[in-house]
Amino acid sequence: MTPLAVPELLQTRLDNLPKGLQNHIDRVRKIARDLAAVHGINQDLAELTAAAHDVARATNPKFLLEEARRMGFQVNTVEIDAPMLLHGSVGAGWLAKEGTVNESQVLEGIRWHTTCHPDLSPMGQVVFLADKLDPFKVSKFPFHDRVRDAALHDLDGAVLAFLEGSIERHIALGEIVHPVEAETRRAMIAAGVC
Repeated sequence: MTPLAVPELLQTRLDNLPKGLQNHIDRVRKIARDLAAVHGINQDLAELTAAAHDVARATNPKFLLEEARRMGFQVNTVEIDAPMLLHGSVGAGWLAKEGTVNESQVLEGIRWHTTCHPDLSPMGQVVFLADKLDPFKVSKFPFHDRVRDAALHDLDGAVLAFLEGSIERHIALGEIVHPVEAETRRAMIAAGVC
């Protein structure tokens, strides 16, 4: 695999992240590239999105909330209680403002990699899944194998499998489900993805 040339400003941001997060991003880049190849999606754009997906992940939660509001993102009550959920939106906002990334589907993939979104492109779905399929997340997502197997032949089916497993897990743990996650599941079922 030829290494993707990451924009310099993005690479600087990535180099300043904690080593464990850098390792996660490297794994997600490879998974995204592999899934993109399987599904006939631009591998370079998928890898770029994966490289940038957690650029704001190490940011202080209070600052993420302030940044999201400053950037004009609508912040819901779930995100107020768990501001780390805003790291995709804030990261996409930073990269767009700097001009580091201009492709709308890349920015949307970064923004929605945590919860997914009903309008997310197949490339964004690849990165959403790649982030969840990091082997280090198996213990967090006991339905990991089911999602991985589905991802090899059906992006929509894999996304739906992840969302259903995630929502069930949130409910079992007494956690609140992010409204965009629930809306994405609803929209996929309404569209006949089963």
